[in-house]
Amino acid sequence: MRANVEGPLAPELWEKDPLAGVRLFAQSLPKEIRGAWLLGVASGFLWPEAPPPKDLAALFRRLEEAWQEAESYFWDTGLDFPVLVSEWARGALEPLLYRKRRPSYARLRQAFLQGSRLGEALRARVP
Repeated sequence: MRANVEGPLAPELWEKDPLAGVRLFAQSLPKEIRGAWLLGVASGFLWPEAPPPKDLAALFRRLEEAWQEAESYFWDTGLDFPVLVSEWARGALEPLLYRKRRPSYARLRQAFLQGSRLGEALRARVP
């Protein structure tokens, strides 16, 4: 499964270890969009039907919601994938709160949407 992810990662990695694929692909992204992409992955996995956040403030609210939902999902299913991805998203996004000049929301939204498509595809593989 390529799940609309372009890059140097072999399709076999996405099949065998999607968490490693997410981690490695995220590391290849520019720092200013990495957190939005990771949040998109977590959101697409947890809420495939949810629309993207409408602005930067909503993006940060979604970050907190994703963490809470991922934790509940873990307790219900034992699957730690969304917990880890949402924690990585938090680590990448929170520093943006303290920057004088934040990346444009349009760029973050685009990264979020790309990550969300991957999260949806990964969720579809979970029994």
